[in-house]
Amino acid sequence: MSKGRKTNIILNIILVVCILTAVICGVYLGLYYYKAKIAQNDFQNLKALVDKKEDSTEMVNVVSSDGNENKEKTILKKFEKLYKKNNDLAGWLTINGTTIDYPVMYTPEDSDYYLHADFERNWSDPGTPFIDTHCDPFENRTDNVLIYGHNMKSGIMFRELLQYEDENFYKEHKNIEFDTIYEIAEYEVVGAFRSQIYPEDDVDHYHYYEFWNANDEEDFDTYIKFVKENTAYDTGITPKYGDELITLSTCASHTENGRFVVVAMKINDKK
Repeated sequence: MSKGRKTNIILNIILVVCILTAVICGVYLGLYYYKAKIAQNDFQNLKALVDKKEDSTEMVNVVSSDGNENKEKTILKKFEKLYKKNNDLAGWLTINGTTIDYPVMYTPEDSDYYLHADFERNWSDPGTPFIDTHCDPFENRTDNVLIYGHNMKSGIMFRELLQYEDENFYKEHKNIEFDTIYEIAEYEVVGAFRSQIYPEDDVDHYHYYEFWNANDEEDFDTYIKFVKENTAYDTGITPKYGDELITLSTCASHTENGRFVVVAMKINDKK
């Protein structure tokens, strides 16, 4: 076999490999975006089950979806249908003008349960936003409620949180709605910043993801100072000890185990 023919064979093999790689990547991306679209449609269908009465504070008695009558609760009527489908429901999170419009789940016995589970408890790459197991969003509410969600390249879930690095985006999206199954509430953004998850033995950095309840006023102020100092602009909002906070957290690629975080303070409720 001549040298030229060998070269052609090698080039043809390389070409075939490249084409197969491109096809595989295309199929993967296609499936990725298809699954994201299906997940987003599912969330929209869930939103349709939320009572449309704006600011309705009507309450109703419901029994948890496991049928255990000992777990009867009095919750907002607007969430009755959703709660009956899945009693892990903690509430609903909305940032108007974005794709962030999702149920929020709470499983204190297993914080990461909804990391890759949909509302129906089936496997899902996007998962469902969920609350940190150390937090309590209800009667014994912690000072801070940490809510996690994926940063999906398709643009869904908490992807748009990263736009809070832009002050103009912040100005247009200052308010966040987080209604629990017990109350309707609105929050105003305090700050937004990049951070990361550090090794457990790290003592050189502030771990925002370990702030749930302040030991005292100084402890609370330390967290707020950290948030303000790491935000690229001044929101003019400085929470005081006793104010209620939510912290939205998602992955970011600026460093290993990077995170992007948005902190907001409750400004009203209609419990």
